[in-house]
Amino acid sequence: MDVNQLLEVLWRRKIIVAGFAAAMIGAAVGALSLITPVYQSTATVALRPVSIEQDLVFFQTIDAIIPIYASGATSTETKRVARTKAGGHLGDIAIETFSGTPIMKIKARDPSPEASRRSAQAVADVLVDQVEAGELGVPSLRMIQIDRPVLPTEPVFPKTKLTIAVGGVVGLLLGLLAALLRENLTSKIRSAYELAELAGVPCYAEIPNESAVARLSSPQDLVADARLRPFSESLRDLRTNLLFANERIRSIVITSPDGHHGKTTIAFGLAVTLALAGTKTLLVDGDLRRGRVAEMLRLIPLPGLSDALTGTPLDGAIRRTSLQNLAVITRGRVVSDPSELLMTRYPALLRTLEEHFEAVVIDATPLVPVNDARIMASFAASTLVVVSADGVTRRSLKTALERLSVISVRPTATVLNKSKAPRGSSYYTSVPEKVPAPRAT
Repeated sequence: MDVNQLLEVLWRRKIIVAGFAAAMIGAAVGALSLITPVYQSTATVALRPVSIEQDLVFFQTIDAIIPIYASGATSTETKRVARTKAGGHLGDIAIETFSGTPIMKIKARDPSPEASRRSAQAVADVLVDQVEAGELGVPSLRMIQIDRPVLPTEPVFPKTKLTIAVGGVVGLLLGLLAALLRENLTSKIRSAYELAELAGVPCYAEIPNESAVARLSSPQDLVADARLRPFSESLRDLRTNLLFANERIRSIVITSPDGHHGKTTIAFGLAVTLALAGTKTLLVDGDLRRGRVAEMLRLIPLPGLSDALTGTPLDGAIRRTSLQNLAVITRGRVVSDPSELLMTRYPALLRTLEEHFEAVVIDATPLVPVNDARIMASFAASTLVVVSADGVTRRSLKTALERLSVISVRPTATVLNKSKAPRGSSYYTSVPEKVPAPRAT
């Protein structure tokens, strides 16, 4: 995934990303409200030699001397006396020293700003008194206080701004991970680019969403209804891509991950488009469970494919249509479990149909619910997987493709149906293809 694709995902999933960021910032603010703030006040003291002549020796040995005073500042006795001076309460004391210098910082932390100031000053006073009394350190050195502690106004812990900023960054990262996870596992496919990328095969056509498609009932509808011209042009794109990729189509299975993707409409439209181009075409309703080609074309369903598979003469199952180069085989009688019938008798029947027709378009069952489409695809020359825009999740499509992969079938291409992408110019769709005059049958 490149930067542009990542930005597209972030924009599509901006609510998720913003939600995680807001949640983490809210959690950070909530945690801050539960934490007692700690204030720090600092007193600065320094050592200096009593005699100026000792300066050179003093600075040469300072790194060995200063730890003595730092340890004395945190000793139990020093803290006991300092606690009394501070009024009975002493904050947490820490000493900071600096290499090569005689300076020490006495840092006192406490939830009370005033207590931290009193504690730092009390330790500094006790330390200076001990050095003056000769109870601590080297007699030739004195200790002076060079900075008195001031009353702190801002806590040193927690760091409010830093905590909120870190919460926001963590929230953004979690939101990005959630957006990518949703994009790859549960998001629905919207564009031909997404479909081709996920399927690993090209998308041969992007069929526009048009309500008039639901009322198709004859080949003439595809060219007579002006509302269907973009739909017809997309089918011609599909026909062209198939012909350039395969030279001869022979047989092609039209399937989908599950139901309601419009595969039957695409199968019918492709068959009509091939016939209009002069290809002797047969449309086969291969859904022996719920096939609806007969219903769409207002034909009597019997006899049909299931009957031909069980012994009915093939000539009796093939129906001529008003379009000269188009014939149809309907579903036939409903078969509860046609898998065995398809495995044993379908291959020979398909070879016979391929001998009599230049193109056999088979409307098969969906891939995920039942096994029929996989059987048909294993014997066909080509396989098209139809997916409706915003109608299938990435996970569902992956499952469907994996079911084909198990039997070593790789789809020829995909088709994005019911696309909501903006349509291009209607210049090339303004002149419909001519439908040949009906031939008596």
